[in-house]
Amino acid sequence: RGHLNDLENIVPFLGIGLLYALSGPELYTALLHFRIFAGVRIAHTFAYLIPLPQPSRGLSWVVGYAVTISMAYKVLKTALYL
Repeated sequence: RGHLNDLENIVPFLGIGLLYALSGPELYTALLHFRIFAGVRIAHTFAYLIPLPQPSRGLSWVVGYAVTISMAYKVLKTALYL
């Protein structure tokens, strides 16, 4: 289950992350997005394997999706010149 969940979340991140990297973000911001996503996905995987208390798994999922949405917003903002 943990592996399938990782695939469901990492695949969209890779697509949006590629578009984000091509949109010319600041290096610091891009590194922050990528590092936070990697950290919370690792925490989410440990929460599946170790059975950590529930808020940890849900919180790591929410933070991972927030990072993906933040990158998608930046890509759309750059593409639509908002």
